[in-house]
Amino acid sequence: MEIRDRTDHDPATDILLVDAYMRWALLAAEEVIGKNGLAVVLRQAKLEQFIAAYPPEQLKVTTGLTLYHYASLNAGLLNFFGRAARSMALRIGRSSARYAIEHQGALFGTAALLASKVLPVSTQIKMGLSAMQAGFRRLSQAVGQERHLELEDRGEAWAYLDYDCPMSAGKVAGEPIGWIQTGAIQEALHWQTGKDFEVEQVACRSMGAPASIWLVSKTPRVPTG
Repeated sequence: MEIRDRTDHDPATDILLVDAYMRWALLAAEEVIGKNGLAVVLRQAKLEQFIAAYPPEQLKVTTGLTLYHYASLNAGLLNFFGRAARSMALRIGRSSARYAIEHQGALFGTAALLASKVLPVSTQIKMGLSAMQAGFRRLSQAVGQERHLELEDRGEAWAYLDYDCPMSAGKVAGEPIGWIQTGAIQEALHWQTGKDFEVEQVACRSMGAPASIWLVSKTPRVPTG
């Protein structure tokens, strides 16, 4: 798989990205592939400005970041690591979710999510995904913009729709490339419920879809072994 820049203008690349969101992704990537590996990826992705100089953890834009920069980091990781990239991206997504929960819990309503454990599992999942989307909306609202996100009930699963997907802003690919977001959803729900759920990306903006879509099973995985 090769991820390339789109030849036409993608409106998602105009959406500003707060410093903290990029910082969490970079810290998570460093945790998984190391500083040296990340430096190589950043050079190849033309993101040299972030080598050993991560944005500060604040809900502001101080370096002109947009969703294109996040998508370029994602593309750089997937292009560089090839077949191993999916498992690495999932780990990066899980790690970035932990950073977000730890450092900006109020933004994502984590206290209310912990209190939801007495509710049915399907309801817990809905609350968790809704809280995640609300947190991303607040991040954009902090810089005067809006994110288009939706949650749909599709019977056996909840559908998480992102019309401005940061994983694919300004990118073209032949298959879904939102593995970091897949990992982030998995980790956030595990933290919330103590259970693991199947999460599958079934549509991707990089392939021409109007929205990137993840299906999240309403029932937890059955432990094996």
